[in-house]
Amino acid sequence: SRGLGDVYKRQIQHTVEQMPAQRKRIYEMSRKEGKNNDEIAQLLAINKRTVENHLTQALADIRKMLKHFYLF
Repeated sequence: SRGLGDVYKRQIQHTVEQMPAQRKRIYEMSRKEGKNNDEIAQLLAINKRTVENHLTQALADIRKMLKHFYLF
């Protein structure tokens, strides 16, 4: 079942790569660098609400991909 996990991770990575640049950056800062929304907002000099919106959309993109992934 390890193979499926690898495929799953690659699919998520592919989905992240397709995101608009700012959404991708925010997602990676959150998930890979472990930064919280306040930190991301400060570092990128944007509103915290903008960070939250981008993360919500990034997760929606990933969920949508997973739904397709599990249908096939």
